[in-house]
Amino acid sequence: MQELNINTAYASKRPSLVKHVRLQIDRVTGEPVLLSQEAVLTLNRSGYEILQRCDGTRTLTQIIGELERQYPTVKADLVRDVLQYVDKLNQKGFLQWI
Repeated sequence: MQELNINTAYASKRPSLVKHVRLQIDRVTGEPVLLSQEAVLTLNRSGYEILQRCDGTRTLTQIIGELERQYPTVKADLVRDVLQYVDKLNQKGFLQWI
């Protein structure tokens, strides 16, 4: 699969979780998790912030813009980190592109 780059066709696409994957807060631990048929992934705050926005209504560029405004002090690394995170989830089959 092609590695994501903000300049690729993905920049104008809207990521969303595939139907068999859910984002939720674990009732026992209070931690954000990504649930799929095969696995339960515990998310850190950054991952949760990214995936909350992957709802099919925002383009990848818009998601990055929102995060840059919310976290201006980490702007230098933010684009790279978001692209790497989204790329990993995309390769695992957790995301679809609208």
